[in-house]
Amino acid sequence: MTILWSIAGFVVAMGLLVAIHEWGHYIVARAFNIKVTHFSLGFGKVFYRRQMGETQFQLSAIPLGGYVKFVDEREGPVAPEDLPRAFNRQNVYRRFAVVAAGPVVNLVFAWLVFSLIYFSGISGLKPVFEKISPQTPLAESLPENTQAWQVLSVDGNDVLDWRAVYQQVLQALVKEQTDIRVGLQALNGVESKNVVLSLSGLDINQPKQDWLSTLGFAPKYPEIRPVISRVVDASPAQKMGLQSGDWVRRIDGQSIDFWSQLVEYVRKRPGKEVELLVDRKGQMVFVSGVLAQRETASGPMGSLGAAVKMDRAALDAYRVTVSYGPLTSLAKGWHHTVDLVEMTLNMIKGMLVGSVSVTNISGPVSIAEFSGKAMQSGWIAFLSLLGLLSLSLGILNLLPIPVLDGGHLFFYVIEMIKGAPVKESIEAGAQKIGLMLILGLTFFALFNDVVRISNG
Repeated sequence: MTILWSIAGFVVAMGLLVAIHEWGHYIVARAFNIKVTHFSLGFGKVFYRRQMGETQFQLSAIPLGGYVKFVDEREGPVAPEDLPRAFNRQNVYRRFAVVAAGPVVNLVFAWLVFSLIYFSGISGLKPVFEKISPQTPLAESLPENTQAWQVLSVDGNDVLDWRAVYQQVLQALVKEQTDIRVGLQALNGVESKNVVLSLSGLDINQPKQDWLSTLGFAPKYPEIRPVISRVVDASPAQKMGLQSGDWVRRIDGQSIDFWSQLVEYVRKRPGKEVELLVDRKGQMVFVSGVLAQRETASGPMGSLGAAVKMDRAALDAYRVTVSYGPLTSLAKGWHHTVDLVEMTLNMIKGMLVGSVSVTNISGPVSIAEFSGKAMQSGWIAFLSLLGLLSLSLGILNLLPIPVLDGGHLFFYVIEMIKGAPVKESIEAGAQKIGLMLILGLTFFALFNDVVRISNG
């Protein structure tokens, strides 16, 4: 079922984003009266086509991109009546606008998606903590913590939930900051603090490192009964025979009152055999099995492979939902888009100079996995992923690499400066080099996906 969700999520996400991208090229070409012969989603064998006016719209077998085909003398004979509408006969500024429209529309779409999310309402868990991990930057700043605190801001940016805190830490790491400034408010409303936390212990190239825990944050979550809602396929929980609705009462003879106790016990025992006593519809049942072992930056961690049945009433006390008016949503969506563009460009720069590992590059397998999970999590999560993917697609296509839109734009800029097109032989050679670069990058991203999956 997970694989089916991933396939469905990938096809829907990529199909929509490619359609938006190619629509950008198409609509600007039509505005300049350039004849468009084909509008294709996907590559390879065509399995659906429909002629609408002078353009054939089609779906192809390989859903990894698409294209818009114009009448062009460089690609074949052109009827005399179509010569004024041929792409190659347009001035350089029109050609630039047509090519730039695809990635620009992707960036605008990302902005509108993020704005819609702000308008619909952002929901998450309040960044509240009570315990502080010892020997951490936060412990040095709050050595005598005796009360619960809420994170209000990071580096001057307001944060509503733990996800926002994490994103601000990520942005700081990408910018190669040495520390962050965190604004705190005591839950009793009396005391507030501003603390500076060193980022020296965090590594952007260690995706398994729990950055918040490394800084010292121990998020305070609602106490939820240890009732299982879902069992992961092929997990220790499934092998033990655990079922949805099982209420865990004891593990290895130790009484369990809350899910957090069960999680803490399991994490400390990777690869160990455990025995659970569960209440199954009023009947007490013993099950046993060996826990899985998950490698993390802080060492091996045990895993059961079961999800908890959420207590909505208990969760509501820790949940925050904020929505904004149309104009404010557009402003916040724009600010978020600009932040992500800046972060993405800094990541690319870091990879080029070697400060950021290229293992951070994800491929189609990761996109499929994330898309499937997002679809199951709800439309807000799926919209968030669409916005991020659309923004990434727009930035990627603007890079000055031949074959990509950015490569064409680079040649057009040269043409604007020198007043004549780049020689076709030079452009053709550059296209071959660009194609090899893109194929190499694609295979490398697939390799990263395989390594990530094999490492759990």
